[in-house]
Amino acid sequence: MEKGNRKKRELQNALKMLAIEKGYANVTMKDIGEYVGLSVGGLYHHYHDVEDIFKDLIESETGDVWDGFSDASSFDELMEALDTYFDAEKKELLGQVPTVNTLMYEYYFSKPETERIIIMKQSHDSVVTEMTKILAKVYGDKKLSLRMSEHICVVLQGLTSLSFSGCISKKIIEEEFGMLKAYLSSNYNAKGDR
Repeated sequence: MEKGNRKKRELQNALKMLAIEKGYANVTMKDIGEYVGLSVGGLYHHYHDVEDIFKDLIESETGDVWDGFSDASSFDELMEALDTYFDAEKKELLGQVPTVNTLMYEYYFSKPETERIIIMKQSHDSVVTEMTKILAKVYGDKKLSLRMSEHICVVLQGLTSLSFSGCISKKIIEEEFGMLKAYLSSNYNAKGDR
């Protein structure tokens, strides 16, 4: 990773940690600069404002997720990639590692309602599009892949909501992930019966 990208990742991580500590709306460019030992002027060399850092952070985090699926072209490879993703997601949902989930919702709800709805829809559509591409490589059926992507998003959003409320457990997460894998498996097996 080149030096400029490494510094940007460092600034993104600073935003994530500060937002977890004090809330997205309360983080300033000065806070981020102090966190990484960079002057505010030096910080502006990389980003214009906190929202710029946030958008880059989300792009980096989702890019990392999609990279984990980039080589999955068979059902077994998809299941292996899902297991890795589910293990990481479980840790986030249980609060064992810092997560951007809360940060994303704080960002969304810092916006006026009309803008928030547009941003959240764009985010959802982007996730579904990427997931559909991944599933279509394995299933070969774009409509089925789209339907499964929507279903996966609903389950993951539900689990995220439960994690915010404190009403989540390792058992719930494992059961839901198990049902998602069974859902994907049954659709794959049904595809072979046609």
